Amino acid sequence: MNPKNTMKVQRKIKELILKGLDRESLSPCVIPSLLVPKKDEGMRGCVDSCAINKITVKYIYPIPRINDMLDELLDSKAFSKIDLRGGYYQIRIREGDE
Repeated sequence: MNPKNTMKVQRKIKELILKGLDRESLSPCVIPSLLVPKKDEGMRGCVDSCAINKITVKYIYPIPRINDMLDELLDSKAFSKIDLRGGYYQIRIREGDE
């Protein structure tokens, strides 16, 4: 990369860090991020997450909809964090779950 483009990239990275959109990763898994030139002479950030997607465990059960969860709590008068957390795990996911 020539010095002019290097300065552009460094400015863009500093700008993203100041906005809080970019930060140093503490993850043991590396995800490359690239700055790609746009048609209007600017730069656009791209993230290649193929590697992390390969090692991510897929969740096989669907997450309950918020409407169904609220219907379960319809007649309740008072709530605590324990009630809400416990209620989440008591909603049946599939027919036959007990």
